[in-house]
Amino acid sequence: MPAAQTLDGFHIIFVDDDQLVRDFAVHTIEYGTNRKVATFDSGFKAWQFIQRTPQAGDLIIVDANIPDMDGLELLRRVKQEHPDKKLVLTTSNPSLEVEAGQLGADALLSKPYDTKDLFAVVQRFYAEAVQSQQKKVALFPGNGETPPAENG
Repeated sequence: MPAAQTLDGFHIIFVDDDQLVRDFAVHTIEYGTNRKVATFDSGFKAWQFIQRTPQAGDLIIVDANIPDMDGLELLRRVKQEHPDKKLVLTTSNPSLEVEAGQLGADALLSKPYDTKDLFAVVQRFYAEAVQSQQKKVALFPGNGETPPAENG
């Protein structure tokens, strides 16, 4: 029987200085994925958390225009030190798309976005993480299963 398509260790961080936006996002993500979300109102606070807890933040969703350290600077630092983390930049300024791409953003979510848009981006990266984990399990079973016999 194939393994269930879940990933218990998938951690999400959401960064926006607008409390209403944070509440909306947390509700959408936690309700839609049954995952807890760490939230921050500034890029600097999020960066400190990522530095203290490097296993957290498989997916980081950050507004471009936040205090202390803007979203582009957080993006630059995350991709420099943790290139495996996925980072989605949210912005109402479409001219940031090129710069975000050059800095390594994995996606851009244009504001205003709705529940469907937010959920789609989270599901995309969650599905990629599940797929990646299944490949690791298939290559290195280590769970008592024997690999299938080769024909030949």
